[in-house]
Amino acid sequence: MRRLNTADRLQPGPRRNRVSLVCSTMLACARVTVLFAVVVSSKHSASGTEPDDPVSDAVAAPSRLWSVSVRWENDTFGGNDRFYTDGVSLAVSHTGPSWMDPVADWLPWGRGRRTVTYDATQAMFTPADKSLSVPDPNDRPYAGILSLGLTLHVERSNSYHGLKFMTGVVGPWSLAEETQRWIHDLGGWEQPQGWDYQLENEPIFNFAYEYRRKFRLAGERERWSVEALSVAGAWLGNVLTQGEIAGLMRFGYNMPDNFGPTLARGMGHMPPPMWAGTSRSASPWGFSIHGGAMANFVLRDITLDGNTFTDSPSVDKKFFVPAAGVGIAVGNRHVVASFSYLFWGKEFEGQRDYSEFGALTVSYLF
Repeated sequence: MRRLNTADRLQPGPRRNRVSLVCSTMLACARVTVLFAVVVSSKHSASGTEPDDPVSDAVAAPSRLWSVSVRWENDTFGGNDRFYTDGVSLAVSHTGPSWMDPVADWLPWGRGRRTVTYDATQAMFTPADKSLSVPDPNDRPYAGILSLGLTLHVERSNSYHGLKFMTGVVGPWSLAEETQRWIHDLGGWEQPQGWDYQLENEPIFNFAYEYRRKFRLAGERERWSVEALSVAGAWLGNVLTQGEIAGLMRFGYNMPDNFGPTLARGMGHMPPPMWAGTSRSASPWGFSIHGGAMANFVLRDITLDGNTFTDSPSVDKKFFVPAAGVGIAVGNRHVVASFSYLFWGKEFEGQRDYSEFGALTVSYLF
């Protein structure tokens, strides 16, 4: 099939002024992000520590710890093949001194155990009906994203700050079409027919900030315990501009001393547990069961709104998208693995059902 020109494509309706909309939504999100950062930083004392969250020697230790993580998110776990259908990410992280230290020193929350993460991620999005050569203009557009990420994590005993920068491309250069066709060919599944109508090539630039707070509700972490985590964050860029809040509960024995799970559409990869590589715990193994909910307030999503500066398929997105999930994590001082099952709310007008996908992460620490 020939690749159709923009003029040949189905038009879902009158086009809005995308540049004006993106600028206004980014400005609004920036104001929210700044306000949130001011509120968080105002809790710090002049010395840079929180009165109720001292920086322990174990957290602030300068020793370097490396980790390699692989993350796979796919809707096959839910028996579907639609919407957010696949995400694969590879990351390398290290704690201790790094070239990012001057940046961390400048930040009001930069004191603590620091971890720098480098990741490469590919994500793909497809409509519900992939048998149509010309996709339904009211269904989710075909879109692929290929990105590189740089994240600075700063941890204290009970608090976490993450700052991420992501760049790459959306469109055919993401190789999402080739990846899906290759996977379907290996599995003997029917090939998708509408990738000629995917979003156009566009460079992407996005920032993300996330704050987490951990609360011990019962027990001792190195034995049986119950913890609660609160999460708040914001995204700013031409891929995703949104705010988010979440709450998480987890229960387990000798739980990995970290700040819980994340998503590819979150920080992507979290730092290794603080006890990794030490003899802090009497038992080398630990596990936890977790569950929680999230609220996303979406101002812009390029996979729904379409390209920023050129005409492309798009749908009317929903500005409020809830989500919930459950999962399990297990690990020792060298290997940590976790699996979560997510229920993602409806993201655009006319979407008939919510999304379901699984998220598997395996990390090796050395």
